[in-house]
Amino acid sequence: RFNQKKANMAVRFIQTFCRHHEGALAPGRIKLELWQKAFISVIFGILDDDGYRQFREILLLEGRKNGKTLIAAAINACVLYMDPDYGKRLYFVAPKLAQARLCYEALYQMIQKEPELSEITKKRRTDIYIAETNSSAEPLAFSEKTSDGFNPSAVTCDELGAWSGEQGLKQYEVMKSALGARRQPMLVNIPTA
Repeated sequence: RFNQKKANMAVRFIQTFCRHHEGALAPGRIKLELWQKAFISVIFGILDDDGYRQFREILLLEGRKNGKTLIAAAINACVLYMDPDYGKRLYFVAPKLAQARLCYEALYQMIQKEPELSEITKKRRTDIYIAETNSSAEPLAFSEKTSDGFNPSAVTCDELGAWSGEQGLKQYEVMKSALGARRQPMLVNIPTA
């Protein structure tokens, strides 16, 4: 079922607390286009019978330089600050750490530019941390040796089309299966079209 209140909360959160992190519009607040409002509303507003998000695996397919990273960072901000769970873990995954850091850094820049968020958030050496909810966000590069043991609330897979064969598939499946312990996990895929 569709919950207009939850959908509106997510749209309002993004337009109130999330800012552009680079380019001509930075550091202005994000003003979602109609299709983006609809996309966010579907993600956060369609609920299952228990009142949790229905959609757990999301594909944001846009051409290059159209704001995929910005929207993915804003979606992660909603999960990090709006979801009621305690101990949320958000991961930004890509074959190389530099690529994984792009969306992570966009999220961090949003947080830094917004006093209400930056006041309760701390950047540690490897992650962003919110003590009040014991929640964190961090970038990860593929590694067969360290691909198990995660308990993510949200995973953002960047440049999915560039993930190499078996190793990429294994990493994706490990992160997807790790979401099973959460009530309303989210897997966000942002490939370059």
